[in-house]
Amino acid sequence: MNTLPVPRSLTLPPELPQRQRLADELHARPFETLSSPGCVLSVATLRVDAAQDAQCLAHLAELDAAAADARGATHLRLQWRGLRIKWERHTEFFSFSVFAESGPAALGEAFDTAWLAALPEGWLARLPGEMVAATLVALLPCAGEPPHVREVAPLFGNELVVGNRIADGAATVVTDLRAVDGVTRFLVFDHALNRRRAGRTAQRLVEIDTYRMMALLSLPLAARRMGELGAEEEELASLMERFRSAADGDEALLNELVALAARVEHALADHGARFSATRAYGGIVDRRMAELREAVVPGLQPLSEFLDRRFRPAIESCAATAARQAELSKRIARAAQLLQTRSEVERERQNQSLLASLDRRQGLQLRLQEMVEGLSVIAMTYYGVGLAAYALKPLAKAVGANEAWVVGATVPFVALAVVVNLRRLRRHLATAH
Repeated sequence: MNTLPVPRSLTLPPELPQRQRLADELHARPFETLSSPGCVLSVATLRVDAAQDAQCLAHLAELDAAAADARGATHLRLQWRGLRIKWERHTEFFSFSVFAESGPAALGEAFDTAWLAALPEGWLARLPGEMVAATLVALLPCAGEPPHVREVAPLFGNELVVGNRIADGAATVVTDLRAVDGVTRFLVFDHALNRRRAGRTAQRLVEIDTYRMMALLSLPLAARRMGELGAEEEELASLMERFRSAADGDEALLNELVALAARVEHALADHGARFSATRAYGGIVDRRMAELREAVVPGLQPLSEFLDRRFRPAIESCAATAARQAELSKRIARAAQLLQTRSEVERERQNQSLLASLDRRQGLQLRLQEMVEGLSVIAMTYYGVGLAAYALKPLAKAVGANEAWVVGATVPFVALAVVVNLRRLRRHLATAH
């Protein structure tokens, strides 16, 4: 009997810390399976800080005590009375998804939530954090063509509905993207979906709604910042006009410019991350829409077209606000550089005037010094001749010479000696310094 060889274990180098966690990241959030008729309710709540992670685990522990020990987990899957509960921790929000394999099968009862009665009373209402999105996906079997839009619209309150064929024609989705009692509803007609594909489709619809709402969190902020940016740009223009006309001193302009820059940089620090998140969430919505692989259904406005007309302008408005805010910061930096350049030029001019004044003073001091040296030569010569006279007068008297002529003849020699010694002293001082 042939037996397969026993595989030999490999001896490998020491692993990089957290290598296994990085390798498992691709499998961290697997899609749930779903069959029709089936339902999914997903609730997303904002994550304010890490302390809420423990609150989520404690809340899940009401259904499964093992959840309380899952510290550090980013996702959990639980079973409760025929329902499957999936919890995921994201950077800015938590998602709680409840899956039911036996939802309402009739079209008129597609959005009936009686199946949620299996959860403990008030369990959904006590989810940690503030709700940012709630999405209900109802999956109904449909072997042929989906019902006409006139039959489906009453389920959404006769509001305008949008939808299209998705998953290469294996399903049809209809929605109005409105929050009715806080819940956005999607109706999916299953033409040829298997369980895994149905689960992926439901998850993508949930993520489109959730990330759509997360992306729009910065829309009120963008509207408010647009007004503030207009006032800040006018203030910068006023400062630059005063700069151009030199109506105020550079110090006063610089103080006002620094105050304006501080406000703009504070806004950038406060809102930059929010606008960046909006850009990222908008990109996720676009990718999830592409993954649906849409085909147009006659009589229905495509979901992607609806989002392009309504959702995309909001995202672009947030992006425009972020770009305008960053551009204003650059303009303020350029204005500050111009002001600094003018101040430096003015300081250079003042320094040149000061140096010219010092040169003039140095010339005056040099001439004064030369004058003083001349007087010093005269004074020292006078005192030198006076001292020499004490010795020369007796000699002149001894030889019968005129004393005045003898003393006068020594004046040039004494003066020359004084000048030579002064110049030698000056060279010595110059060499020493």
